[in-house]
Amino acid sequence: MVIDTWHPVTSDFGLIQAPIDDVVTALLGWHNPVGIEYEQMEIAGPLSDAFNSLRPLCNAKQRRLFVQTESDWTACFQNGIQGSDPFPAMSELAKRMEVLSMRVCATPPDATWPATIWEVYAPESLGGYPPLNYRRSIAVSKDGGRWMFEQSGPPFHFEKTELYEKPHKRDRFSKDVLCEYLGHFSLQPFNDSFFILDADHMAILLQQIKPVVSMPEFSLEEVVEGVPWKKEER
Repeated sequence: MVIDTWHPVTSDFGLIQAPIDDVVTALLGWHNPVGIEYEQMEIAGPLSDAFNSLRPLCNAKQRRLFVQTESDWTACFQNGIQGSDPFPAMSELAKRMEVLSMRVCATPPDATWPATIWEVYAPESLGGYPPLNYRRSIAVSKDGGRWMFEQSGPPFHFEKTELYEKPHKRDRFSKDVLCEYLGHFSLQPFNDSFFILDADHMAILLQQIKPVVSMPEFSLEEVVEGVPWKKEER
């Protein structure tokens, strides 16, 4: 699976229930007036080419990739060294476009900071709570200490809420359960076949013309090896 080879970019990404062109238009309508401008490029595929367009990776996250899917949702990635940081855009665009959006996080088992996180954002008309527009949030994570479990917002009818009472917090929300929940929205974002890329369904890359900040850039291989953090420790 190509999707599996692009951690951390694909460990934490966004999904929004709208056509790709509408998503890009909405993001530009939000960013351009505040001085954030982009060059736009279309990519016909394959999926590996779309992800390769994000290279190199950088904490500044100056590249955004939007990919159509076989559902009515668009997948959203950024070239961050710690993931795609989907929260700011998904939260804001859910409100602006009046649609559902999500943060989907499932790190590899050997990740330094393992986590499984699902956040659903929505406008007030669809159950979101301003100002951050959360509709539902479930998270299991370990950030250098003990395992943590957190949830907020009313559960969806399909949730297995009995799992949230398991004695070990790390067992309360797994990637398998996340995938099951996503299936209720016809989403299978951990399968390459879920993404549609061809001459009629092109992915869209947005690259900042003038990055807001200048930060070091790294290859995917360097990020996987932990090079950015080794440099910070020196």
